[in-house]
Amino acid sequence: MKSKLSLLIITTMLSANAYAGVVIPPPNAPLKSNTDTENRAYAGLVWTLQDKMSFIPNLTIGLRSLRVKSSDSVQGADISTRVKLTDGISFDSTRLSYIGGNRDILGNIGVGYSHTNSSLLGTLTVQGPYSKIGSDYAFSDRKFVPYLELLTVDSPNKVNKKQ
Repeated sequence: MKSKLSLLIITTMLSANAYAGVVIPPPNAPLKSNTDTENRAYAGLVWTLQDKMSFIPNLTIGLRSLRVKSSDSVQGADISTRVKLTDGISFDSTRLSYIGGNRDILGNIGVGYSHTNSSLLGTLTVQGPYSKIGSDYAFSDRKFVPYLELLTVDSPNKVNKKQ
């Protein structure tokens, strides 16, 4: 009799966590990290912040690819092209950047080439929703060229943790 009662208790305890074939996790089970890839094309306006600052901005067009984790950390890449709108429309420069940070504030570091100045560029920026502020370093002129960008791209989407 005791062995049948013990078997009944053990069977009941084991089946208590099963519901229609789905195992229900314990109430305080840790959530697992989840990752999503986000690809976005964007456009924007760029103002160079230097002595000969123009009120007419340059145009930027780019593509950003990010891996966003449920912990809000972000890593990815960005490629963009600038077009000068002053003195007629002309191709200005191209940049390829690594992106890292969190969903609210992203840092970009990269390289590029300025066709206008025939120079390799180093670029470093801080990016938030719809904006980017940073500086290029023109290697041929050995000078920094700071700029401000207003973009059509927002912060990366939030990724929910999975059970």
